[in-house]
Amino acid sequence: MSLHSQSQPSPPIRRTKSESTVSTLSKLFPRDRRSFITPPSDSSRKKAIVSIAIRKGLFVFCSVHGVVSSALVALAIVKGKGRTKGVPGIPSKTFRSVLLDIIKSSNTVRLAAWLGLYSYLWTISSAFLRRRPHWLPQWHPFFAGALSGLSLFAQTKEDRREIAPNVFCRGLYSLLMHHPLFKFKHGDIFLFALANAQLAIAFLLHPSTLPAWYVSWIGRVGEMNPRFVQLNRHLLQQQIPARAELQTVYRRLLQRDAQPRTRKNELKVQTWLNDSRRLQHSAPCSLNHPAFDSCVGYNINQLLRTIVSMAPTYAVLHLVPSLIFRSKVLMKAPLQFFFSLFKKTFFSALFIASFASVVQNCFCVPTQLYDRFRIRIAGGGWYAFLGATTGLCLFWEEPKRRGELALYCAPKALYSFWAVLQSAGIVRSLPFGDILVGCLGSGMLMHCFVHEPEKMPGLARGLISQVVDPHTPDRRKKARPGNGERPIQEELTR
Repeated sequence: MSLHSQSQPSPPIRRTKSESTVSTLSKLFPRDRRSFITPPSDSSRKKAIVSIAIRKGLFVFCSVHGVVSSALVALAIVKGKGRTKGVPGIPSKTFRSVLLDIIKSSNTVRLAAWLGLYSYLWTISSAFLRRRPHWLPQWHPFFAGALSGLSLFAQTKEDRREIAPNVFCRGLYSLLMHHPLFKFKHGDIFLFALANAQLAIAFLLHPSTLPAWYVSWIGRVGEMNPRFVQLNRHLLQQQIPARAELQTVYRRLLQRDAQPRTRKNELKVQTWLNDSRRLQHSAPCSLNHPAFDSCVGYNINQLLRTIVSMAPTYAVLHLVPSLIFRSKVLMKAPLQFFFSLFKKTFFSALFIASFASVVQNCFCVPTQLYDRFRIRIAGGGWYAFLGATTGLCLFWEEPKRRGELALYCAPKALYSFWAVLQSAGIVRSLPFGDILVGCLGSGMLMHCFVHEPEKMPGLARGLISQVVDPHTPDRRKKARPGNGERPIQEELTR
């Protein structure tokens, strides 16, 4: 064989259709982390930085609007499936009109505009601050995050009142995790108890300081008759009506309220109506559980019913993330997977059932103490104590969920506390105070996000990273520290 024949190039290898498909998918869904829009570098010009920031903001706006609109469309399809036709003479909405209403929804547009503007402001401010390395470099993320908080102007004033305390509480919580003042093992439980102490006072004495849907939710969870709660509010506020007026205004509540009342409970109600001293105290709990003579029996029954009713909801909430993040455990050890799922579901349902039992005892315990020992307890102090005891219910939940549940209650409690102080004339409102609170919270969040992101909850960290730098997720196996992997701070500050 000659040398010339040996040096001839081999013919190109043709790829099969499946190999081409795999190659195309690997380009569309890479395994490593890739930004959709290349972030600005330290040497980028000002025009390039502004251009990148605008593109990022528009990308986030379109992405958020598309995801939220798609979810709303899917929800509308599920709700409309199997629904009967509307009232004759009234034209029912077509799918096209529903789709257009969802796309044009002002709430969706404002949400997308807020996050898109946040991405724009963060990209510009962080890039320009990096060009000044001698200006407190450790605090650059805080300053950039605070400036990004101005994006709250995209929301309405009512929405800002709910969003700003949420951002502030999460930022402060992350900062204390990053720079703890002192070691406290159960700080999340203490925060949950402190928040619920204020929420209990607000629910019974200052309901206007809480969102209307949240007041309704507490009443539903505690299985409390709304007319019974309203009567107790009037009595606590010294708005004591005469007996005739009481029987007129609260006629439905006093006349069995669509439920059969036991004879013993009927006697308790009549005794309460004839006792002028008792009338100045509070309404008996027998008005709230007319079918049960015993408060203990009612609480046990309520506890079991709440566990059974809430178990399916929590099962879905725990199942979906487990299928996404722990699918390998399901394939290798299905019994272990389902036992862990059952355990989480049971303890979550037990948590909300214990919470409901404590809420119910806000009225049962004062009634029992007065009937047996003529001891009167009512008012803000008692309700704050009962609200704080709900912190003990949090021990049923997993430690990693306690912080998230505490942060769910803390913003509402913070706003309610401020509103109570404002109504009492102790503090004054500031112009654009919600924006100021949101900027401070955003600054603290981004400071922790850049310097120590592992101290933040995974969900919050993932959402923020997609807003400030939209990217494909890293699907590679996590490398062990010390193997030369790229520091996370370098990725976050890009």
